[in-house]
Amino acid sequence: MDHNYRIFNAAIAGAYFLIPALLLPLLNNAQRTIWINLLLAIAFVFSCGVGHFLAAFYHHVTYWHLITAIVSWTAVIALFRSQHQLRYLGKTFQLLETTWDKSMTGNLLLEKKENDLKLLKINAVGQKMFQEQFNLGECLGEKFPIFCQPVYPQEKPLMDLYFQAFETGKSQQIEIHYEEQLVGHFINIFVPLSQQLLYVTFLDISPLNYDALTGLYNRRFLNSETRQWQACIYIDLDRFKRINDQRGHELGDKILIAVAEIFRDSTRRNDGIAIREGGDEFLLLFPIIDVYSIAVSILQEIQSLEIEGAKISASMGIATNDLPECEQDQSIDRLRQIAETAAREAKSDRRSELPNNRIRLWNRQLANQYARQMLIESYLRQPGRENERWLVYQPIVSLATGEIVGAEALIRWSSPELGMISPAEFIPVAEAIGLTYPITDWVVCQGLEQLTQWHSIKPNFWLSFNLSAAELEDKNFIEQIYQRIIEANIAPHLVGLEITERIIYQNLELYRQSLDWLKKMSVRLKVDDFGTGQAGLIQLLQFPFDEIKVDRSFVPENEADTEKLAICKAIATIAQEMKFNLVAEGIETLKQQEILSNLGYAYGQGYYFAKPMMADSLTKQLEENDQCFNLS
Repeated sequence: MDHNYRIFNAAIAGAYFLIPALLLPLLNNAQRTIWINLLLAIAFVFSCGVGHFLAAFYHHVTYWHLITAIVSWTAVIALFRSQHQLRYLGKTFQLLETTWDKSMTGNLLLEKKENDLKLLKINAVGQKMFQEQFNLGECLGEKFPIFCQPVYPQEKPLMDLYFQAFETGKSQQIEIHYEEQLVGHFINIFVPLSQQLLYVTFLDISPLNYDALTGLYNRRFLNSETRQWQACIYIDLDRFKRINDQRGHELGDKILIAVAEIFRDSTRRNDGIAIREGGDEFLLLFPIIDVYSIAVSILQEIQSLEIEGAKISASMGIATNDLPECEQDQSIDRLRQIAETAAREAKSDRRSELPNNRIRLWNRQLANQYARQMLIESYLRQPGRENERWLVYQPIVSLATGEIVGAEALIRWSSPELGMISPAEFIPVAEAIGLTYPITDWVVCQGLEQLTQWHSIKPNFWLSFNLSAAELEDKNFIEQIYQRIIEANIAPHLVGLEITERIIYQNLELYRQSLDWLKKMSVRLKVDDFGTGQAGLIQLLQFPFDEIKVDRSFVPENEADTEKLAICKAIATIAQEMKFNLVAEGIETLKQQEILSNLGYAYGQGYYFAKPMMADSLTKQLEENDQCFNLS
C-alpha cells in the first residue's frame, strides 16, 4: 500500500509539473486579465505538484503547505475579482466563433506544412467558394494548383505571397480574379498568426463588377481583367444624349437596357464579354480576330430598335491584336484606346447609317489618317497659323441669264509642313476641339470686307458662308455674326448662311431658335447638300428656308438619266409650291445647265461656270465680262 501511495503521488506530481509547462507558452499571447489568472493557476498547479512530490518520499513540509495555501487563495481571489472580465472574454470568444461560422466572407485557418499549407478550419462561405472540395487536413497548393500560379497584378503565385507573410509577419490585402477552379472576383486578406499559422479570408466582390442598370460588366471589372483578348469593339450610341435630354432619363435607361441585351447575346454566342464603360459607351471583347461581321450584326440590331418611337444608331471602332500598334503592347488598355479612336472617326462620319460609315476597322490607312489629324490639331492650336489661310470664292450664276449674282466663300489652308489641307479634312478636326468659332469668325470678317468692295461694282451681289451645327446651336455666336454684318454696313439679305441638311435635320427643334432669330433679322438662310440627309422633303415644311442647294449627286448628266431627272423635277415642283429658290451644285456641262434651267432651277454653281477663285479674279470677272456667262 505504501509502495502504491508513493507511485500515485509521483504520478500526480508529474502531471502537476507538466501542466504548467504546457500552459506557459500561452502567456506570450494572453491579455492582461487572462495572463494574471493563468500565471496564478500555473503557480498553484506547480505548488501542488511539489507537495505531491514531497509526499511521495514521505516528506511533509509545513511551510510548503502554507505557500500552497497562499498561492491557492490568491488564485481564488484573483479569479473571483476577474469574473466580469472572464465572462466578457467568454462572450467574446463565443462571438468570434459565431462570426467565423456566420461570416459573409470565406475564412480559412491554414498551417504551414513544408512548402504547402494544410487546412485546419474553414467556414461555410469558404466551403462554398471552394465548391465543397476543400476538406480538413488537405493541402491548399496540392488541392488547388491555381494558388501556385502567378496572380495579377503582383505577378507572383499567391502561395509565395502567403509564405512571404510568414517571413515578414505582416498582413496583406490583394485583389484577385479567378476563372478556373475558383470562379469570381475576390479581395484576399491574409494574416500570419504565428510562424506556423495563417488566417486567410476571401471577400467576393463580383457584384461590384457589374453595372447596376444593364447588368453588364463595369469599368471596375475592366481595370482588373487579366485574360488575353484578340479583338475589341468600342461602341458609342448616336443621338443618345439628345434623346436623354429631350425625352428624359427613363426612356434613356430603357434604350441602354435594350442595347445591353443585344451586346450580351452577341458576346455569349462568340465567347466574349460586354462592358459598360459609362453613359452610352460600351466595350466588347472577343477571343477571335475577325469580328467585323459581328459588329455589322450588332449595328443592324441596334438600328432596328424602336422604343417609344425613339430610334438610334451607333458608331463603332474595331481594334485587333494583330495590328502593328499592338506588337509591343497587347493589353486591354491598348486595344481599348485604339478601338475608341476608331469609333471617334466613325462618329464624325455623318454621311449615312450604313455599316461602312458607322463602323471603323483600325488599319494602317486609318492610323496614318489619325496621325495626320493629330498634326492638324496641333497646328490649329498654334498662334500665327491664320497667316497660312486664305479665302476663295465660287460664283453662283443665274441659270436664266448667266449673270453672276453671288458667291460662296470657301477657306483654304496651305501648311509648310503638311502642304494643302482640304477644308473637309481640317474643319472636322476644328469642330472636335472647338476651334471652328475663331475660324468661321475670321472667314466672315474677311468675306464681308471683300463683299463691301464688290458692292461698289454690283450693289445686289450676295455672299454665302458655311456654318457648323455647333455654331448654329450657339446663340451668342449667331448674334456675333449678325453684329459683324451690321458693322460692315451690309444689308443682311445679301449675306447667306449655309447649313448642311444632314446636320440640321438631326435636331431641327434644337436649331429652331437660332433659325427663327436669323429669319427675323432678314439673313438669307440656305439648306446645303440637300438630299444627303435622312429626313426628306417633308422636313422642309417645318421651316421656311430661302434657298435649297441640291447636292451634286442628284444632278442628271442628260435626259437619259431618268432617275435623277425625276428627283430634280420632284424637288422643283415642291420648291415652287413652297416658294423656295433652288440652287444646283456641281454643274459641269451646258446640257446640265439647260436641263436644270428648264426645270425651274434659279441658280447654278459648278465648274462649268467657274472653279473657286481668288477675290481678284472674281473682281475681274465682274468688271470685264459684263458680269455674265455665256449660256449657249
